[in-house]
Amino acid sequence: MALDASVSIHQREQRIGAYADRVKTQIRNIESGSEGQRNVKFQRARQFMEPAGYFSGGLLAAGVDPHEKITVTFTSYTGLGKPEHLTDTEKRTYFAWEIAAGAFAHDKVERGGPLNFHFMEIDEIDRGKVNDLETIGKKLQDHWEKEIATPMRNASGVIARRSGKSDAYVLKGSLQSLANNKDSFEKLSAQAQAAVKRTLEQNGQVIIPNIYGYPLADYAFVPYTPYDGNYRNRPNQGLMIDLRHGAAYEIHGDKGFVDWAKNNRNHLQLSFNASDRQGGHDAHWPKAGEVLDNLIADNHATYPGYQNFLKDQAIPIRETFNYTRGRHADYRLKYANVDKVASQYQAQNAKNAVWNDQTEVFGSSQQSWKAAKEFWGNTFGYLPVVGNAGNIVFGVHDGIYGMTAEDRVGGNAAAVICSLQLVHEVATAGAERGLGSVPVAPDNSDFRWRLNPQTSDFELARVPETLNNRDLASTTPKAAPDVEPTNEPAQSFPGMREIEFKDKKYFVADKPDASDGEHYLLRVRDPADPSKLAHSAIVAKPDEAGVWQRRGIEGGGIWPWSRAPSSPPTENVKIQPRLSDGFDVLGDPKTSGADRFDKVFNYNSNTAYEQSISNFNEGDVLKRKLNVSWSVAEDNFEVSSSEKAQRNEHSETPYSQNFLKDLNRDRYTVQIKQPDGYTTVKLDASGKADGETLALRLKQFESAIPDPLLRSRISEVAHQGSVAPTAVELKINQLQEHVGFRGKDTHYIITYDPQTPTAQVKLEADINLLDLDNDAAPIPDMEVTARRTFDIAETNELNEDANPYAINKKAPFTLTASSIVDLKQ
Repeated sequence: MALDASVSIHQREQRIGAYADRVKTQIRNIESGSEGQRNVKFQRARQFMEPAGYFSGGLLAAGVDPHEKITVTFTSYTGLGKPEHLTDTEKRTYFAWEIAAGAFAHDKVERGGPLNFHFMEIDEIDRGKVNDLETIGKKLQDHWEKEIATPMRNASGVIARRSGKSDAYVLKGSLQSLANNKDSFEKLSAQAQAAVKRTLEQNGQVIIPNIYGYPLADYAFVPYTPYDGNYRNRPNQGLMIDLRHGAAYEIHGDKGFVDWAKNNRNHLQLSFNASDRQGGHDAHWPKAGEVLDNLIADNHATYPGYQNFLKDQAIPIRETFNYTRGRHADYRLKYANVDKVASQYQAQNAKNAVWNDQTEVFGSSQQSWKAAKEFWGNTFGYLPVVGNAGNIVFGVHDGIYGMTAEDRVGGNAAAVICSLQLVHEVATAGAERGLGSVPVAPDNSDFRWRLNPQTSDFELARVPETLNNRDLASTTPKAAPDVEPTNEPAQSFPGMREIEFKDKKYFVADKPDASDGEHYLLRVRDPADPSKLAHSAIVAKPDEAGVWQRRGIEGGGIWPWSRAPSSPPTENVKIQPRLSDGFDVLGDPKTSGADRFDKVFNYNSNTAYEQSISNFNEGDVLKRKLNVSWSVAEDNFEVSSSEKAQRNEHSETPYSQNFLKDLNRDRYTVQIKQPDGYTTVKLDASGKADGETLALRLKQFESAIPDPLLRSRISEVAHQGSVAPTAVELKINQLQEHVGFRGKDTHYIITYDPQTPTAQVKLEADINLLDLDNDAAPIPDMEVTARRTFDIAETNELNEDANPYAINKKAPFTLTASSIVDLKQ
């Protein structure tokens, strides 16, 4: 069937423009922060710097399923002046993203003649859809070429350099985490353990593996014996590291490589350069995929290879792994010490980018549905669920490896490993400097290298929560030594004194008053009655230096898997902080409902969380709401080009296309300031004819705010694009991998002061959390609310659109997650 007619091609193109702007912003922000943080951000954005990810994500944003199939029949005839004899029929199945990327356009055939005739046939129901996909695909191709492919092709550019550094960082992180995971590390052979230690401790050698000279992108090979450069000493024994998917495998000779390749064929096919997959230059450049298949099949094929300067010899297929006899420099074995290997990855990635952006190449090889899933998993690490109007539900998994969705890391492994390596570096630096508390990277959950008995691979996987490791988290910590707090007494509250915790003022009792007899309940002035104190839901005590620490947190930075499984209570156990710690005053987190936060969110030590508690009645039931709130700063807000006000067919006033779309479906309220209060106007008019609802609501809006220039400026932020950063914050920094989300309701409150004249746009968005391991079912009794405010006022600055109104650069947003429980009466 055709694409949803209620969403026009123009609207889809607008969404693609907004999507492209968001990707561009993500890439632009990579080169900020520490070197480790830059590598983490690059790996997270990398999925959008590859064709499959970029075009698939663009179609999702436009409300199109990128994996929808469309079949085309190609036929060939011979004849004299007319087609008479059928010589060939082929059905090719394209996915929507391939058509958008130009694959079908590349494969289209001319009729031919007068002796040979070629035809293609598309089902009538799919013809309109193909046209639409090619139309919106051209927009994506334009953005891809200008904003992604061009900078990626620059072999010495910023993105290429970062790609090499990031791959080297993932490699170090993989080896370091494997070495720290004692149980799995000891299962490696003595040769493999020595190779890992040599690489980490003595700047050992790393090889970019190849097959017949074709490099395997996203892989690293740590040889048991370093390669000496002599082509006769081909290195075929060592540890193979899958950088993209988080796996390690010991290769014991050529047969061992074949056994591994059989289990990883699809990933290896995708790791070849697009030009190498196409092949066909001459006998020295067969198609890379055919070489791989011959190697796996062991069909005794041979390929020409170097014997001496003037002569080739036949090289058995089994000897093409880590091939050392390539005549062309690009196909010689690439190797370097670990601190220099980044430049090798940089050169390889830049070369791959030159070919990967050729849409007619990467899209022309037809893939089965399974292969497409591998392509998707290689890009995002999960399969998408497409909601209404392009809402993307992040995080659905597909157990390609036979592992469960709950514990598979898959395509997200590189970003996870980067985060773990960042933790290791910060922890090491902290230990060397004698620091007590070490920040934890956003993705540092419990991960462990696990041996897969079926494939003999070591796979990076999430550690499922068990009674043992749950008990570990609640092990009684070492009692704090007696200290003399330097805090001043609180004059207005007898028996209390004022202290500072995370740069904020709190009140605590003179003696510990928490249930354990060691900690203090931190209190704040009651907002409703400042003469009284209210609980802040924080329980803390001062450490040896007199610095207040929340209960359950005594520094950290050790690897999650380095914890002893049954530490005695007397040990000084380093504990991973949890959001539920903020509600210790309520007792058992399972009873209070605070444990729900731990099942949904990752604790991000870079986030300043604030907890609060409120009770309310719902009918005859008394309920309690536990709230965790945090704010994200935005000090340099800019309206993207696709969101700017422009001339339109609906009004003489220029409006943002996003605003016109959302005004037709979302809730809008205008509050007009008066000398004695406010007049409220709801923009809720509706009509039956096509376009009547939008016309009526625009009339309400223009009547409430007469100034057309101010209305134009308001339209640039009063739409769902302003809510989009909250989705990024949830996905990237807060939610666990199995949790998705979908917008439920958005309310725009526009406050207008005609005397000043100024306007304020407040956004309030309700977000549903989804359990993506349970068919994206809503998570009960949990909700998230996003709020953001934009201030608009006149300015003396000259704007390019000659509009005197400007949007304040400071436009932070706040997210509040709530857990709701019934209270027994």
